[in-house]
Amino acid sequence: NMSHELRTPLNSLLILSRGLADNEDNNLNADEVESATVIHESGSNLLRLINDILDLSKVESGKMELSLEEMDLAGFAGTLTRNFRHVARERGLEFSMELEPGLPASIETDSGKLEQIANNLLSNALKFTRQGSVRVHIGRALASTGREGDIAIRVIDTGVGIPKDKFEKVFQAFEQADGSTSRHFGGTGLGLSIARGMAQMLGGDIRLESAEGVGTTFSLLLPERHGLPRIGSAPVHAAIASPAPAAEIMPKPAKTPPPAIDLPDDRHSLKPGDTVILIVEDDPAFARILIDLVRRKGYRALFAGDGESGLTLATEFRPTGILLDVMLPGMDGFSVIERLKATHATRHIPVHFISATEDHSRGFDLGAVGFLTKPVTREALGAAFDRLLHFAEGSLRQVLVVDDDAASRLAVRKLVGGKNVQITEAAGGAEALEKLHQQSFDCVILDLGMPEMNGFEFLERAATLPAVPPVVVYSGRDLSPEETLKLRQYTDSIVIKGARSPERLLDEVSLFLHSIREAPAAPLREVDTTLSGRIVLVVDDDMRNIFALSKALRAKGLTVVMAQDGYKALKQLEDNRSIELVLMDIMMPGMDGYQTIGEIRKNPAHAKLPIIAVTAKAMRGDREKCIEAGANDYLSKPIDLDQLFSMLRVWLATR
Repeated sequence: NMSHELRTPLNSLLILSRGLADNEDNNLNADEVESATVIHESGSNLLRLINDILDLSKVESGKMELSLEEMDLAGFAGTLTRNFRHVARERGLEFSMELEPGLPASIETDSGKLEQIANNLLSNALKFTRQGSVRVHIGRALASTGREGDIAIRVIDTGVGIPKDKFEKVFQAFEQADGSTSRHFGGTGLGLSIARGMAQMLGGDIRLESAEGVGTTFSLLLPERHGLPRIGSAPVHAAIASPAPAAEIMPKPAKTPPPAIDLPDDRHSLKPGDTVILIVEDDPAFARILIDLVRRKGYRALFAGDGESGLTLATEFRPTGILLDVMLPGMDGFSVIERLKATHATRHIPVHFISATEDHSRGFDLGAVGFLTKPVTREALGAAFDRLLHFAEGSLRQVLVVDDDAASRLAVRKLVGGKNVQITEAAGGAEALEKLHQQSFDCVILDLGMPEMNGFEFLERAATLPAVPPVVVYSGRDLSPEETLKLRQYTDSIVIKGARSPERLLDEVSLFLHSIREAPAAPLREVDTTLSGRIVLVVDDDMRNIFALSKALRAKGLTVVMAQDGYKALKQLEDNRSIELVLMDIMMPGMDGYQTIGEIRKNPAHAKLPIIAVTAKAMRGDREKCIEAGANDYLSKPIDLDQLFSMLRVWLATR
């Protein structure tokens, strides 16, 4: 909430001042343009300070999250070189990057946090070095550091140096080696404090060696493998500080609904063929800016000041794309996109988030085509419009099909291809990697069993590319639990070829392409009186799984209620007493399925509510663990629908 309150006023200030500084209408004189430029630059500096303070706050309160992944060391070194070589050249300094031989190809860490730490150390080195050089050396930590064998990223400069009695002081918030009124170097003294906090979250630390007038070496020490448990490819939440005791947590006051925002839009002047952008935003100033930008591009604008109104407009007008805020009164943006993607009439509409929150991964998991954190630049907004139109219905999508069997490629081409979907084929992994280098794709459909390079090798190699499109694994082989878990590092979209697989493949690919085609009308089925009209709660943190499962359940006449994590599941049960059965995914971030089942069973009203646990692990002892947690039954992924419906009939018959 604090980030929202701090960044929202800056958002309008930066966009409008940049618009004045650009002086596109040539109606400002040179002094006025200069004034607008100064306002924009000052606002940008203020934003950087706010971001530092928010980062420090998150580190100190234990609210910063880690997203662990395999990070290529050579790629990381290349990124740092590209970002800082020209800065060193401009300042007349030598810059070099060294990688010791014998290092692992990759380490398990949060690449975003690691880059932020390295950027801070390098920025400081360049800032405090007037002549000489700045070097980066990536190798093994020495025994003298107490962490022998760890990866050590050393930033070595020939700058002013730091007195020994100030070594600890420079790591404290708002402190600098020279904090006097006559200091030569500016800054807030936050960077190193944040960097050390992040390093400790990553399982490492930062060490300092320095001598005045000689130079400084900061050594970032990191383990090869992070010590936290991983669940598939989901973000791992970590804290370096304990949360406040329950007694210290104040209850949230009830929110008073804000007054409705009424801004004029184009809903009464729409014509067939218009490009229409729906803006769902509760900040009137920023909403006016967005409406103006939409119209300047020659598009039509619709406006809603809250989530419920946004859903109504999306259903009525079917806009070309939606710009959506997260922190909205009443229904938040994440709930809005869940409803949009769960409704047949609106699930094809591309959604781009623009919000003061930073939960990018959740936005993308729910099916967003993009996520911008406020404040945003005019250029970023232009890119957001372009991305919406790219994913809008009617635009050409590129799909790469990787399969060594020509007949299988032909079948996929006929199933997925269409006037708006262009299929490119590759008969093997090496050919597919070459095509990924040559052009961008919106989705990859991958067979695992290829002779020259199997699908697992292809995914590992593809993961090192700068941009990897979503991957749907479409394979005829039976996967072991270990193979399924390995695949979950790259994708949760795994379709085993069989009688029902074509429809499911189309669903999975369509979710990535944001272009749901009408499926052929299914023959009328005999009504299943045991299931028809019954109400089931589906709890899963992956919107694609919810979509696929809900579709199958609704086809049997069931009413589906959805929740994307354990906390929302408890809220759904509290609000909807008519739920008759729960399908509970076990592997979820925050509160996992075992904990959620335990919380449900604490309520006497839900003591006899049937709960079927669903897990992708399928390891020995899982069923017993689920039953012990309070589940009535157990299913492993990928779900056999016949087995699922059989279980539903058994347990709903007891209600």
